Amino acid sequence: MARRKDADKRRRILDEAKRMFAGDGFERTSMGTVAERAGIPVGSLYTYFDSKETLLGAIIEEGWAEFATSLEKGLAKTAPGDGAARDAAGEALGKLSFLVLRAFPALLHDADLIAIILAQADRGSLLAEKLEHLASLIAAIIAEYHGSQAKGGESIAAVPGLKAGIAVMLLGSLETARLIRRAEVGLAMGDVSAFLASTVEAALGCSLPRGVGTETLGSAG
Repeated sequence: MARRKDADKRRRILDEAKRMFAGDGFERTSMGTVAERAGIPVGSLYTYFDSKETLLGAIIEEGWAEFATSLEKGLAKTAPGDGAARDAAGEALGKLSFLVLRAFPALLHDADLIAIILAQADRGSLLAEKLEHLASLIAAIIAEYHGSQAKGGESIAAVPGLKAGIAVMLLGSLETARLIRRAEVGLAMGDVSAFLASTVEAALGCSLPRGVGTETLGSAG
């Protein structure tokens, strides 16, 4: 029972700190205020996180790891959206559909995590590595699809600027999601997801199958 209580308390600390770092800013949030919001003595807070920087790192890395784990599991389980035979083209379309229409939109809806990552991009959030990973993954799947369609298996993996363009698109989507949360810009999260999907479909030259991987993320998206 004690272990369960400890886990609950740690989760409460992370949740309160995440809201405060995203809303008030990391620099303007004190450990004392986090402890007060979490309903624990400040001394107890330091038994879980020895500094505000450690707490920030846990929020970013654990939040991103949750997204990455869901993404990995979803890609592993994804099948072609039309129920056809499991060929290379169908596999690639299924993966892209899950990633673009389910996994990334679910990340966009975690507005607090996105706000923190972008605000702390120059101090340990490893934003560049995260973007590199996602952009490389999408570019590789697009290349996989085109390679399966081309005679002789030619790939577009070497197309100049493909991965960089995807990285710019992803970064713009994250920044737009942050602005939607903080300002009235006349856009919704659905608009960001639709733009991402249409851009990937333009690169593919076909539509993404809908309804792929809907069971993997549950209600997260």
